[in-house]
Amino acid sequence: MDNALTIALWIAAVALLLGGILFVAGRWIAIRLVRRLAEQTERRIASRLDRGLRQAGLPVRPELSDAQRRTYLAQIDRTARVMDRLIPLPAGAGIGLDSILGLVPIVGDLASFAASTLILIRAAQLGAPERLLTQLVAITCTDMVIGAVPVIGDLVDVAYQANIKSARLIREFVDEQVSTRNL
Repeated sequence: MDNALTIALWIAAVALLLGGILFVAGRWIAIRLVRRLAEQTERRIASRLDRGLRQAGLPVRPELSDAQRRTYLAQIDRTARVMDRLIPLPAGAGIGLDSILGLVPIVGDLASFAASTLILIRAAQLGAPERLLTQLVAITCTDMVIGAVPVIGDLVDVAYQANIKSARLIREFVDEQVSTRNL
């Protein structure tokens, strides 16, 4: 009897261990697949928007003072952090208002989209080129589409972190712009 109980416990322990490993591996694969799909969607949307902007012959780039540039960048960073990493998690991830608001159907997604639009507006005010603006719009739209999927979309939203990605791209653009101006 004790021998049968020991074997049953070992089988249960091995099954739990294998189940845990399969769960973690499945989750890792799913997140990678969703990220790739999101990036492909971003590229498609960005190329279509880029074509449309070129045909329309948009935008005008104003000159900003260093103080205005720093203020806009601080607003972009703050918005991105609040929307995507309000509650930091290990490995550079986090839970932000975007994921939390996404739990409220339609209204939450629209509120997240509206907050993310501030990043787009500030990028345009910083003089971002059309290609960068179209990429930012594509990232924001992809985030909204992902977030529109109930529950699963909100979980993916935690990993995708569109606002952080957009803020990083804008900062790279501004840093490049400042370094070329200083030459």
